[in-house]
Amino acid sequence: MFKQSDLSTLISAAPGRGVSIYLPTHNSGPETRQDPIRLRNLLTEAHSRLLAAGVSKSEAESLLAPGHALIEDERFWRYQDQGLALFLGADGSSYHFTVPLTFTEQVHIEPGFYVKPLLPLLAADGEYAVLTITADGAAFYGGSKFALTQEHDALLPVGPTDNLDDDNQNRVLASPAARPHIGGKATTSTQVYGETPTDWRKTALDEWVGKVASAVDRRLADRAIPLVVVADPELTGQFKKRTTLGPLLVGTVDTNPAALVNGKLHATTYDVVRPHFEAGQRGALERAAQLLADGPTKVAVTIGEVVRAAFQGRVEALLLTAGAVEWGRFDEMADAVETHSEPGTSVIDLTEYATVKTLENKGSVYMLEPEELTGLFKSSVAPASIAVLRY
Repeated sequence: MFKQSDLSTLISAAPGRGVSIYLPTHNSGPETRQDPIRLRNLLTEAHSRLLAAGVSKSEAESLLAPGHALIEDERFWRYQDQGLALFLGADGSSYHFTVPLTFTEQVHIEPGFYVKPLLPLLAADGEYAVLTITADGAAFYGGSKFALTQEHDALLPVGPTDNLDDDNQNRVLASPAARPHIGGKATTSTQVYGETPTDWRKTALDEWVGKVASAVDRRLADRAIPLVVVADPELTGQFKKRTTLGPLLVGTVDTNPAALVNGKLHATTYDVVRPHFEAGQRGALERAAQLLADGPTKVAVTIGEVVRAAFQGRVEALLLTAGAVEWGRFDEMADAVETHSEPGTSVIDLTEYATVKTLENKGSVYMLEPEELTGLFKSSVAPASIAVLRY
């Protein structure tokens, strides 16, 4: 799953010359054999464009070498989704992401990397997390309206089941409460966990769920995204008592996760979180409408105003028309924006810049259809973007 941290990595890389390649991919069927050919063709296009830009043949080949290595990696092509994003830098940097988005084939050569096609995965109407809990263990997933992917680096504590028999044996072998250990004071397992195996098991499970809650809280500490918990009601109740996520815990599915197979886990959890997303988008639109009616003191409408506010970290919510492009230049030192009618040297997509800066500064981004924005204006033509400002 492409995450905010991945976006930060791509932005921080900032090579003087970057090649960004997007192509559709397939995870089954005869089309899978065409995917490496598509990548080869796009790398050939990138090579030609690099030569046309004055890059030497050896430098171009070196820059594109990691991409050609992927073409020959049979194992890599066995595990694809709907789209592949490949980033190659003249400084030797190389990144690729397999994502649940269908891209048009495209090649971008410019300073830094072109990330806009990936941004729907980070929009405020899509990113969420899922935690599944059973007595055998817990799993953490990153989700969007497009897909759900398990995050194996979530560092959740191991499930309690493997340790239950060993701990029970220790409890049985421990000295009874009325017969203290010789040679020192000791607290028996019976005193700690209760008199019966049922008491002991419940206490051990409670403690483990508490550790799971702490791990999830840490995982989401710098990611203000909603969480859905899937577990039996008893485990869900224990998690609720111990988590500090507050309103970010937007809902639960009170069932054993094993019952949700063949994509049902994604569909079921997204149905739970969808009202949260819709409420956020609706609130942002209503807020923008109110500010526009009162006077544009805390709302930015022109692309120049939006870009400057995003750079300054003042954008609370960015309403962006899906597919919109605004070419131009932004001089950060001079705080000056120029708009252009078409791409050119040092010309960037200003809507991409504004989106990235908004996300970097913990703002929300909503990608809307044009008709959803035209309702805020008397004109039938809406701007490419509207920014609700923090101040």
